[in-house]
Amino acid sequence: MPGPVAFPIGFVSLHTGLSTHVIRAWERRYHAVAPQRSANGRRLFSQSDIDRLVLLRRVIQNGHSISHIAGLDRAQLVELAEPTTPPAIQPNEPTHADSKMPAGIAPTEIVSHSLEAVAMLDGKALQGILRQAAATFSRQALIDTIFCPLMEQVGRRWSDGSLRIVHGQMASVVIHAQLIGLLSHPTGDAAEKPCLLIAAPAGQCCYLGALAVAVTAQDHGWEPVFLGFNLPAEEIAAACSIPGAEMIALSITCRVDDAFMQDELIRLSDLLNNGFPLVVGGRASHNYRRSIEAAGGENCSTAAELVSRLE
Repeated sequence: MPGPVAFPIGFVSLHTGLSTHVIRAWERRYHAVAPQRSANGRRLFSQSDIDRLVLLRRVIQNGHSISHIAGLDRAQLVELAEPTTPPAIQPNEPTHADSKMPAGIAPTEIVSHSLEAVAMLDGKALQGILRQAAATFSRQALIDTIFCPLMEQVGRRWSDGSLRIVHGQMASVVIHAQLIGLLSHPTGDAAEKPCLLIAAPAGQCCYLGALAVAVTAQDHGWEPVFLGFNLPAEEIAAACSIPGAEMIALSITCRVDDAFMQDELIRLSDLLNNGFPLVVGGRASHNYRRSIEAAGGENCSTAAELVSRLE
């Protein structure tokens, strides 16, 4: 990309597959990159910085340590990044779905193999595929390029009749376990962090999106507190008394009753007195953008928008 274009760290994280914590650590501890700073002190990365981070990630995937390669020039990194023969996926009990999984597979192919496992109701195969993906991709990339597209595909196939409700339930259970696993291994240090309250409001019974938000928040220096799903406005507002709570994030994934959802958002706004930061996301949230904004909130329909708000 020509010209002195500068990118914020959230953008760099999404395009390199590295968490913001890792990028900061590589800069501070190993001087792997040297981003500029904006007037208010925020890191601004060039395209060459992004290219270098991608290259460093590839070299590390080949078995090298960041402490040993951070000072190498581009030519040396390119040489080390030459593909080796990584171990292929070795699930405990290979099945039709996961026996086809080669190493270095692209996210779209992982989704395709995952759909095969879902279609066969093979939860063990799906777990193996997603575990291998988690060892290869960053947490955010795992959510954006595998979990979300997979569940969207499952939803489409349920709509056209090629999958049943049971297939969607099985896939949800496996991904739920994967997200809980990510949350149980937080990134970053143990310093005191601002608290993000996360919930699926009344009428919303799907909460995978809320758990995904929790992982993203954790990666960007927040302490996520998942309150639950199908929660009335009064219960969400009551949680604001949690020490350190600084923002509420709601996940709206299903469009069921517009009038009811609009009333819930208005009631939450009244209970908060428009004084508590509120962000609302999820694939159905754009249908309520006006109500969200009227409630003093912000509609974050993409991961990049959420990251920008968290920073």
